Amino acid sequence: MPRKAFIADLAEACTSFRRNNISDIKAGEDDGQVTFTYKNHDSSTDVVALVPDLGEYPASHNYMFFTNSEHVDPSIHEAIDSMPECSSLKVADMLNRVARILEKAVYSGSKSKSTVSATADDPMIIDSSSENEAEVDDEDENEDLEDVGEAEYDSDDEAWSSKPPQPQWDDRSRKGAMNADQKALKARLRHDLRLAKNAGFRIAHLGSLASGGRDGFVTLSIRVGKLGISEEALDAWHMDPTQYFILLFKYSASYQSYDDLTGNAPCNMQMRVGLSQHYKVSNDDAIKAFATLGDQSKSERLFSSNSEKIQEDAGLSRLFIGRPLDELLNERLITLLRYRNAMGFPWLGAEQFFIDHQGRNLENIAPDATYWAEEPLRHGIATHDHMISKHKQKSFLLLAMQFALRHLVRCTEFCLPLCLYQYMSLGFGPSIEHEIITQPHVVDLLISFSYASAYNRKMKDLPTGMALMVPGPLSIQEYHTFVSPPSLQAYHPSNFSNTKENDRPGYTPCKYKAKLDREKMELIFSSSERPPLFVGSWITIALDDNTQQRFHCRVDETLYPTVRLSEPIVLTAKPGSAHPPLHMGSRAQPQTHTPVATPPLTGSVPSAYQEVHLSIYDQNFDDLSQNEKYYMITMLLEMLPSIPEMKNYLLSKSNKGATLASWADRIPPAALGLLRWIIASNRSCIVQVDSLDGASRKSEERVSGMPGWMQFRFAQGAPDKEQKFITSIRETTSGAKYPTVFAWHGSPIYNWHGIVREGLHFKDTAHGRAYGHGVYHALDVQTSLSYSGMRSYSYGSHRGTNEKTEPEPGQWPRSELCVSQALALNEIVNAPSKYVSTNPYLVVAQLDWIQSRYLFVKINASSWQAMETQPTQVYDQDPSYMAKGTSRGELTLPLNAVSKSRRPKTVAALKTGNKKVKMDNVETAVDEPIIISDDSDVEDIEILFSDDDDKEQQKMTRGKTDKAASGPPKDQTPQTDFLPGFLDASTLQLLEPPSYATSMATKALQRELQATLKVQDSHPLHELGWHIDPNLISNPYQWLVELHSFESHLPLAQDMKKKGIRSIVLEIRFGAQYPMSPPFVRVIRPRLLSFMQGGGGHVTAGGALCMELLTNSGWSAVSNIESVLLQVRLAMSSTDPKPARLDHGPARDYSVGEAVEAFIRACHTHGWEVPADFRKSYSGSTHSN
Repeated sequence: MPRKAFIADLAEACTSFRRNNISDIKAGEDDGQVTFTYKNHDSSTDVVALVPDLGEYPASHNYMFFTNSEHVDPSIHEAIDSMPECSSLKVADMLNRVARILEKAVYSGSKSKSTVSATADDPMIIDSSSENEAEVDDEDENEDLEDVGEAEYDSDDEAWSSKPPQPQWDDRSRKGAMNADQKALKARLRHDLRLAKNAGFRIAHLGSLASGGRDGFVTLSIRVGKLGISEEALDAWHMDPTQYFILLFKYSASYQSYDDLTGNAPCNMQMRVGLSQHYKVSNDDAIKAFATLGDQSKSERLFSSNSEKIQEDAGLSRLFIGRPLDELLNERLITLLRYRNAMGFPWLGAEQFFIDHQGRNLENIAPDATYWAEEPLRHGIATHDHMISKHKQKSFLLLAMQFALRHLVRCTEFCLPLCLYQYMSLGFGPSIEHEIITQPHVVDLLISFSYASAYNRKMKDLPTGMALMVPGPLSIQEYHTFVSPPSLQAYHPSNFSNTKENDRPGYTPCKYKAKLDREKMELIFSSSERPPLFVGSWITIALDDNTQQRFHCRVDETLYPTVRLSEPIVLTAKPGSAHPPLHMGSRAQPQTHTPVATPPLTGSVPSAYQEVHLSIYDQNFDDLSQNEKYYMITMLLEMLPSIPEMKNYLLSKSNKGATLASWADRIPPAALGLLRWIIASNRSCIVQVDSLDGASRKSEERVSGMPGWMQFRFAQGAPDKEQKFITSIRETTSGAKYPTVFAWHGSPIYNWHGIVREGLHFKDTAHGRAYGHGVYHALDVQTSLSYSGMRSYSYGSHRGTNEKTEPEPGQWPRSELCVSQALALNEIVNAPSKYVSTNPYLVVAQLDWIQSRYLFVKINASSWQAMETQPTQVYDQDPSYMAKGTSRGELTLPLNAVSKSRRPKTVAALKTGNKKVKMDNVETAVDEPIIISDDSDVEDIEILFSDDDDKEQQKMTRGKTDKAASGPPKDQTPQTDFLPGFLDASTLQLLEPPSYATSMATKALQRELQATLKVQDSHPLHELGWHIDPNLISNPYQWLVELHSFESHLPLAQDMKKKGIRSIVLEIRFGAQYPMSPPFVRVIRPRLLSFMQGGGGHVTAGGALCMELLTNSGWSAVSNIESVLLQVRLAMSSTDPKPARLDHGPARDYSVGEAVEAFIRACHTHGWEVPADFRKSYSGSTHSN
């Protein structure tokens, strides 16, 4: 076993490997990790080698290298970054090779880069022939820039470059240049992270980027609950509001800015999206996340083999659209930004331009004006566009996050305004494997709707532009036989009796003949016949025995004149039937995971070869006529396995983690592309309530009163449809006891493909509009059933038996559900006076007044029994407009039928972090904001500050300026209206040292104060945003701080400007347990609106700060006050869920007592731990006044 071989080799290396500079060899924390220490003189570096896929060990594996040590020698750091993969080397040989490379990096001086590269290219450097290479020649050491004329090139590209050769700098010159570059890169990283933080995202960094290193990770994240995604969508996508959506950036050769990436510099950055319970992942988790993307040729296999482990251990779980988002970010984003930068396109125009012009020369292209068209976007953090901001230096981090969120939030409707089908043909879109595994009945439903729509010629939008290659009819007679159902007289085959082959657009007569051995599935062609067949091609075969069977096979091998084929998929046309249903075989019990065996053939099976005609899948679906497209859609869907077969294939041990594309000999590419199109073009959120096995029944979501009907939660349209519906309720029936009513909408099966894609509308007239224009509803389900049953299918005497009957015309033959009818239960704004009609139908013209809640389907699955259960929490209906079920009785609707925001709040569970606090009567409890804390770890806040090197540079610059200033200073436009030193001390209560003060604690706080004032002195006022007047500090246990210079677009800044207020005054008090317990931070003045009054900014009604950071649950003893002030300022600048606003009442300060009480209430609300003796420490009794 590969893993056992790795463990054995590692154990041997731990005991027997000997080299002076390698020590402490041991297994890492995770499988496939080897850790060891490399010693260099008086320093040591911890190195980690990771085998991403132990299944390849020891034949074809690779290693990844990184270090967790700080202050690593630059030459060692660079060598580790550029370390070769050490392919196929055992552990001991890998250690030997790494030691050699690190030795050369340390001792080779100015030639280290070229030497390391040369060493890396030689996989056989394991011997000891270069023991003396560490000796440095004095003459080489004294070489200077006089030898630049003989400079060597590092690569052929550099030798052919028009740029002059670069001199080989000595160590001191290179180190000086590196420090300057490091400062610039760190400053740009800090700038980009600040923009992302100000935009509302959480930021984090891992590795050495923040210290000027070459490799590391950056994380941007946001709570899923802040994205404005509806409950139905979150359920369908298996996302939790408390999770974080994370965008992870990996840099392998220093940080790259927007200018670097959109310029000509090579990209050394990768991106990955995922979900996590924490706002960032650990360093090991980040490495694991990218281990599956490192080798593009093996990415699918690596992710497949490790997918479960990554989800379980890495802390970065995958989401349903994760793989397509990863591909979009890594393969398209930079190009799209270049288009936007060069031509000023919005996101939509840039993506459309990319699709229309990829692979073409853009020099002489004049873009159409439609590329600049504005797209209607709902307001929200997920649709902001940093590209149109006024910042001159754009943040690539922020742009990438906005791009990812744009696709995530709008994934159900994103591609419809674009060319969805071209988008799908390029491999993007939701994961069909994820949907089949998690919601198999929903996929069955979508395919069934599509099949019925195509069969009945009701499908309007067809899957064009996807390059679906399909077979042509083997004869014009076959086309006439299969072209349409006889019931549709307009398309009756007799209408085509005089049609000539050449009159049919896109028709290519069959011109290939061969002989087939049906036992061996081999074709033999004559010497004159050699069709363009290749391994992987698909063909359809017609036998010359009048059986009307069609074999659809994949080419496995071509050894002309012999061609070997896979096991066939057999479609059989019954005499006189309109369409060829899939051969039934063992359809009722689909258990096999392998391609279906050749079904029984009619007549005797000759052992000799038989004459056949064949057609190749070489006709573009787009070139077919409309009726041919309908026929081809039904044929491709009939070729698909059943949903249970596909699910079993994906979950089987031998295929675990595989995609349906890997089932290449069972599913033709055209059928797979059509399946992806059906799933991706669905704009509705459909979630299973029932299941055939009864395992996933959700009793608290089932509607009672519809026995025998399978139920699905159902929400239509774009993600903002729910918000429009809620707005309509507020504007129309605000304060009403019954703001909405529930009613039925029925429609034939063939219409539901369009309904789930487009939503309910009344563009088309199907049954007349005797009662006006609008969407028709009925309170009695029997009325809607009469419409849903039109041209529907019955099952005759077979209903109730244990065997499924033959599928009726228009019903997908491979369906497990066998849907015969469908109904929607919709919630409607209760304003009958504004309806178009109320009798006998409720006719509603305002589409925003209608929101679908349930989809009911009648299925032919006799083994399934719909058990009637009453929900424990019931939604009260308007007695005047009660919806009725199949038994003529009233429906019982669960409380979950309506959105969460509209449910009565008598009992609520407030979830914060890992704690859950249950409260009664929350509605009348306290007016504290229910806000999930947005605190960040200290190291992720400190990166937003200027680093020590910058501070020293600013200090040196300020000193030189002071000395050189001999005349009046130049006029400069002030960047803030704040003026320090104008806070009136007489209006503030300055305290004496508390009774618990000790000399040791006092000295520690004095050092903290001096460090904070030092930071204040080295930053411009407008950049820092806070100010401490040392003259107002009578003891180090009480600090007075002014927050100022808020962003001008904030409502708080606008309110302050109107009132002439230039700062918000804070008080910071330090308790007896500081720094083990947090300080107490409160607002003194001015008063701000409470949360219940429409305010926000994390300020409670008593002036205390509602932040987990300032409680024992979130405080860290290593936090400093500088980071606390920045965090407090960011919290007060936050507009989520509401922005901070000034109270327009009489001016009066917050008292300490009300702040203490408000802080305690907020902690109890969120489940945070209140510091010990908090009330006693800060109520005033421990201070002398």
